[in-house]
Amino acid sequence: MSTCHDMKKGEIFVCEDCGIELQVIKECANIHKSSGECGCHPSSDPCTFSCCGKSLIKKES
Repeated sequence: MSTCHDMKKGEIFVCEDCGIELQVIKECANIHKSSGECGCHPSSDPCTFSCCGKSLIKKES
């Protein structure tokens, strides 16, 4: 599962079903904190990114 806290600048995430690719231009403002301390979301409901009903995956270079 791709969350805002895991995505780093320059990485590309892809949908395995339709092939859309998204590149991270700017990282989460709370990237320096642990994911449990990230102010973007409560721990029980993380910010996730999905397409075609599935989580985006990091594209291997």
